[in-house]
Amino acid sequence: MTTPTPAGPPALDTAATTTHGAQLSRSLGVGGNVLITLSGISPASSVFILGGAALATYGTGVFWGFLLAGVISLLVAYCYAELGSRHPIAGGDYTLVNRVLGPAAGAAVFFINLITLPLIVAIFGIGVADYLGVAIAGLDPMWTALIVIALATVTACFNIRTNAWVTGAFLFVEMAALAFLALLGFIHIERPVTALLDPQALDAATGGLAPLGIAGLVLAVTQGIFSYNGYGGAIYFAEETRNARRTIARAVLWSALITVVAEIVPLSAILLGADSLEELFGAALPVESFLTARSGEAVSIVILVAIALAIVNAIIAIALQSGRLLFAAARDQAMPAAIARPLATISPTTRMPVRATIVMGVIALAACFVPFDILLNATGSTLAFSYGFIAIAALVVRRRRAGETVPTGGFRMPLWPAPPVVALIAIATIFVVGILDPAQWLSLGLAAGIVAAGFLYYLLYLRSNPGAAHLLEADDDEPEPVK
Repeated sequence: MTTPTPAGPPALDTAATTTHGAQLSRSLGVGGNVLITLSGISPASSVFILGGAALATYGTGVFWGFLLAGVISLLVAYCYAELGSRHPIAGGDYTLVNRVLGPAAGAAVFFINLITLPLIVAIFGIGVADYLGVAIAGLDPMWTALIVIALATVTACFNIRTNAWVTGAFLFVEMAALAFLALLGFIHIERPVTALLDPQALDAATGGLAPLGIAGLVLAVTQGIFSYNGYGGAIYFAEETRNARRTIARAVLWSALITVVAEIVPLSAILLGADSLEELFGAALPVESFLTARSGEAVSIVILVAIALAIVNAIIAIALQSGRLLFAAARDQAMPAAIARPLATISPTTRMPVRATIVMGVIALAACFVPFDILLNATGSTLAFSYGFIAIAALVVRRRRAGETVPTGGFRMPLWPAPPVVALIAIATIFVVGILDPAQWLSLGLAAGIVAAGFLYYLLYLRSNPGAAHLLEADDDEPEPVK
């Protein structure tokens, strides 16, 4: 039986605004967008937390793993850049997938981000006490997380330019910490650069180094991809970036490139400058151990406090992204009108989606009470699903529909379709390795369940509501006067 075609989306009044009826403040330049995006990635906390865990598990394989992960991340960044240039609309992955692959896939990606963004904020919040604790004894992780997330949510409700300045100041501190870490390694090199090219990890049985197998190297690549994640966050601020159709791709690509360099350089410096690789890989916290050995206890405390500030900065940036995700979905009528109406409003004072930001902040606060292992498992494999949807969208985005015109002045990735194809192959490899590893089954199962819930939401609600999830076209991205 043929389903009747629903009526087209309601006419959208774009005469009053160039931001799809929302009055978001188009006052960010490319630099401001990159500052907020890099803050959400938090290269410093990635090096200390994810990079440190990778050193302990994969040894010198971290160099090849993070290098290959950097190549894959730049390919995915090309996908984000072209998709964002064609659809410079707030909402991140959800808006891109929704407009290219349709509302069913869009609902799946919306569910991924709706669940994982608050969970990531909760994970970061709980981790703040570990680093602040070196300077302030007796901090309770739960209360620290609740206070930090509440303050970050309030900050994320300020106007976008204020947030760019706040996150930029924090970002300067964490990039300085990374530069100092790299300097410590490079001024006291203990082994030749060729040592980086031989993947070896600590053998628990012998206490010495042993060759790292292909499976271990693939897992190191996976860790690197997760560590670099977040450059696509530039799309969340597309409606607040001037001349977005022509500049949003630069924000994405610069964010990805800076992240890869900012993480792989200090990790390489640590591998070259550590007194003993066996001791480094055997340490409970390899990066902190190297830092203390090279700079002393007092300087180490200062750097670790800087990392705590970097984590707080990341929470602010992710709170900004979370608010725009919920705002964009509400504006698309991807939820019942009684819920969507208040969430799709903009504060007339700050021109920010304050209600949507607060709601996502409250969800993040509630997530702090979820057991930490569940938080980690629920976010561990969702990234591969998100990247998979983005790569597929980048493959089909150049397909012309009847009556569709190709936007002018946008970014077109070089060597298309090679970047999304290679990215999909890499993502498929990660899935295969995850399926073969029983330790990854829970994480993969939770991620697959979230995606399935999104498709089920489409089947049970969106498909039967013609007014829901209508696609807003980005028909004008010229800047508004900055007030």
